[in-house]
Amino acid sequence: MKLFISILAITALAIGVTISVSADINDGVIAAWTFDDGKVTDAVGKAHGKLFKGAKIAGKGKFGKALDVDGSKDTRADVEFNDALEKAIEGPHTVSYWLYVRKGANHSGVWKGLKVGWGAHFTFRMVTTSDTGLTWGTTSGGTENWFATDGVIEPEKWFHLCQTADGEEAIGYLTVDGGKTEIPASGQGNPKVAPEPYNLFPDRPLELGAGRQIGGNQGNDTFLDGMIDDVIIWDRALSEAEVEELASGERPNKALSVKAEGKLATTWGKVKSYHHR
Repeated sequence: MKLFISILAITALAIGVTISVSADINDGVIAAWTFDDGKVTDAVGKAHGKLFKGAKIAGKGKFGKALDVDGSKDTRADVEFNDALEKAIEGPHTVSYWLYVRKGANHSGVWKGLKVGWGAHFTFRMVTTSDTGLTWGTTSGGTENWFATDGVIEPEKWFHLCQTADGEEAIGYLTVDGGKTEIPASGQGNPKVAPEPYNLFPDRPLELGAGRQIGGNQGNDTFLDGMIDDVIIWDRALSEAEVEELASGERPNKALSVKAEGKLATTWGKVKSYHHR
């Protein structure tokens, strides 16, 4: 009997280990933009986006097609979130994407909020500071939980960026295409203390390829010269093993179920008025 119980315990432990190692990266995916249908289509929900100015969807992405922006003024893609997405990113969440830099801009990339920095004016950010540097973070109340990682990327290469926020801290993960996933060191700390609830800016879009109000100055905006692919959001903090799986080239099946309805499910009046006021 003791032997039988021991075998059962070992089996249960083995099953538990297997489950923890093989967590499903589809679990918790709430929005995904792969650009594979030639549009800024949300493959999971209805948060479809729009291209502005010289932005285009082109081949030579990390996976098929990607958002291609050339660094010229107002060239970017915008996505307006719905109430469900806004609520989800107020708590634990993860944002990941693939980045290819031709020329990095000061605070430009993937982020959501009123300003890309200089105070608690954004929900999350994963943006370039130069050809080789990145800055990350979340905001909580009046606190800007930002951290910078310098000298971690280089032009003309694909990198996987992923930021997890579990309600207590944020972690920035970086992987050069084909390389090992790292948690790059930061003088501000990585992991970074980042308590929930995270600030929401429901009247501001998710911006892809732009940075707003650099230095806190209205109208001082920057624009990335490069490509962005597979922008995905989860309503939970991914584990390091799951981030490594994504960075190795795995893609959530949910993100590949593109709904090519050819319709925008959002109202763009607010977004347009924000960028042209």
